[in-house]
Amino acid sequence: MRGGSLRSVEFPALVGLIRHPSRGYLLYDTGYAEHFFRATRKLPECLYARVTPVHLKPEETLLRQLADRGIQASDIDTICISHFHADHIAGLRDFPRARLLAMRAEVQTVRRMGRLQRLQRAFLQELLPLDLDERLEFVEDCAVLDPGPRLHPFQQAYDLLGDQSLLGIDLPGHTRSQLGLVGCDERLGSFFLIGDAAWSRRALQEDRKPMAITSLVFDNRRRYDQTFDQLAQLLSEPAAPHLIPSHCLATWQELFA
Repeated sequence: MRGGSLRSVEFPALVGLIRHPSRGYLLYDTGYAEHFFRATRKLPECLYARVTPVHLKPEETLLRQLADRGIQASDIDTICISHFHADHIAGLRDFPRARLLAMRAEVQTVRRMGRLQRLQRAFLQELLPLDLDERLEFVEDCAVLDPGPRLHPFQQAYDLLGDQSLLGIDLPGHTRSQLGLVGCDERLGSFFLIGDAAWSRRALQEDRKPMAITSLVFDNRRRYDQTFDQLAQLLSEPAAPHLIPSHCLATWQELFA
């Protein structure tokens, strides 16, 4: 955040697990996995791991956390990919049977990048499943809906499952086309998983956008700021859904710890 201090902080990589009444279990991203360490063993990819050191205990891996809840990798029906940064997709290869749902513009951007450009933008080619093309479906092919006043100022949503239970919202700027996910939970009520459109809820509440240097890894800083402002406006509404950034420690502690 602007005005923050230059010090190390704990920066969790959160995953969303959703149990749908007819589709079973779905994931929003996969977080880190052992595949990340293998993908960053050599130059130049090892620079990624040095800039953002990753600490992943065995009990913190997604497969282990799912197993602790009685869920196997084969039980995951769909993985909704917010974007293709390594900290969001490192576990994709652990779910070989899952359908993969992502934004078309995001996939096209990743495919156009060379090796060094991918590294600069936090993409690691080695993390992608070899059968990605066979399993990939695009959000833009889903029906388009008006989300109504409850998600104002966002004016367009995608009906991801065809029953309006999960809505996809494009949150561009951090990457070319980032997928946000809106749904309803018995305990939380309405929720909005926003990926990296903001790195903390506090930043939205205090209108503190990231420092200028972070623009080096953004696809488009102007579009990022627009998305950030829309989320801040939504959060200020009395009936706003629970906004859940993928890296907000305070949100995780409040809602799930």
